[in-house]
Amino acid sequence: MSADIFASQPGDEDLLAEIYDLEHDGVVEDLPFWREQARLRGGRVLDLGCGSGRLFPSLLEGGATRLVGIDASAALLRRAEARIAGDPALAAAAADGRLTLLGGDVRALATLNVRERFDLAVAVGVVPHLDGPEDALRLLGGVRSLLARRGRLVLDDLGPAAMPLRDLPLSIDWRRELHGREVVRRSELLRRESPEGLRVAFSTIADAVQPDGTIARLPASHKLWYPSPEALAALVVQAGMVVELSYGSHDLEPLGRESGRRIVVVRYEPAASTSQEERVG
Repeated sequence: MSADIFASQPGDEDLLAEIYDLEHDGVVEDLPFWREQARLRGGRVLDLGCGSGRLFPSLLEGGATRLVGIDASAALLRRAEARIAGDPALAAAAADGRLTLLGGDVRALATLNVRERFDLAVAVGVVPHLDGPEDALRLLGGVRSLLARRGRLVLDDLGPAAMPLRDLPLSIDWRRELHGREVVRRSELLRRESPEGLRVAFSTIADAVQPDGTIARLPASHKLWYPSPEALAALVVQAGMVVELSYGSHDLEPLGRESGRRIVVVRYEPAASTSQEERVG
């Protein structure tokens, strides 16, 4: 994530990261989209807020010749290292220098001393974890400096239909198994409309049964920000880029009120693109 999503959280960061993967590794419907983005944009790919590397296989399968994953969570990067070690294709890519992990905050990319330029930058679920327009502008400006001349940044977040319409009380939102033992997660949220978009205070409590039968209670809280379309577009322009395409799903459906995702393709070069490849995104 853009900042360490487990920083300042009480409890076991590694267990929190494992529970994070328990929820997110089941998300597979977007993988063909990312495989195709890597095929279209090709070459050097930057995965911002890469987490434990869920997208790595798809991006490499799509033809990424170089893949750099950045995340601020040491716990998630440890899980990324384990994922790489357990996957022969990922391990081979890491061994020959095609896959690299970097620890750092994507709001401060200049501090990471990245020297290369990328044809595609990917940011899935990153923008909501920023603190607002100032953070977003830091992210966008940093990415712009790392994109190749005709590079693209793809932002992928929740769409209008997935936005909470009201505050939600603490309640169970899933039960799953981890190492054969039950994990129960409860969550609650408080929402607030602001001029720059929707602000959400999101809190979770995960109860994980331990090997000795005791229960580890892992609370976490996040302040999320979902910028309005106008605010996001203005920030993109302010960063010296332009919104090229918008989608409402990973199947490239038009973005509208009923869309579950908001996928925005940002172009580094301001000149209009005319090739068929760029039109299909």
